[in-house]
Amino acid sequence: MRAYVLCGGFGTRLRSVTDAQKALVPVHGEPFLARVLRQLARAGISEAVLCAHYRAEQVAEQLAGLARDAGLPLTLVVESSPMGTGGALLNALREQPAQGRYLVLNADTFVDVDGYRLMMQGPGNALLGARVDDRSRYGSLEIDAAGQLQALLEKGRGGAGLINAGVYAFTCDTFVSAAVRACSMEQELLPELLAREVVSVIEYSGRFIDIGTPESLDRYANDFRMES
Repeated sequence: MRAYVLCGGFGTRLRSVTDAQKALVPVHGEPFLARVLRQLARAGISEAVLCAHYRAEQVAEQLAGLARDAGLPLTLVVESSPMGTGGALLNALREQPAQGRYLVLNADTFVDVDGYRLMMQGPGNALLGARVDDRSRYGSLEIDAAGQLQALLEKGRGGAGLINAGVYAFTCDTFVSAAVRACSMEQELLPELLAREVVSVIEYSGRFIDIGTPESLDRYANDFRMES
């Protein structure tokens, strides 16, 4: 099974602690992306497509080393201009068409291997929903009694709940007719998909963190220290 890894973030909130491309932020002497790719390999992913624009040359320089470290064949697709999370996927699907059901994930987010394995199982389109104590930094999920996605809610809702963990599974024909354009996964592609097809939410209660802020990067470096 293939994974498309979205590495296009500008990482503006991390500029105070690093000048590296966001996915390549060093953690204990290695790029954060290396850890994500190892998790994918352990889950059973057989190849990965890295989707990049901002400082894509840094990803290109490390591509061979990342592939060796994870034991995964890697392909780099570079956007000529920023296309957003949704556009990055559509662009990559044009360059490297899916041959079957596939995963999509943000390169700045860590989940346990079991989270990826859950997403690899079963048919259809799905989204990983993580249980967190404070939803305020994340987009929340509204689901029905059958575990199907009803709506993606904006950031800012406080309290514990289910959030979008930024890991998706799609069938090979889900976006086959979609025009390649700059767009957001959360604000455009997913709502458009939800209007025409069922999207299941796979609930996950394991470790979850995104490294988008200096505080969360520091927390990952300390609390997740033993993760190899």
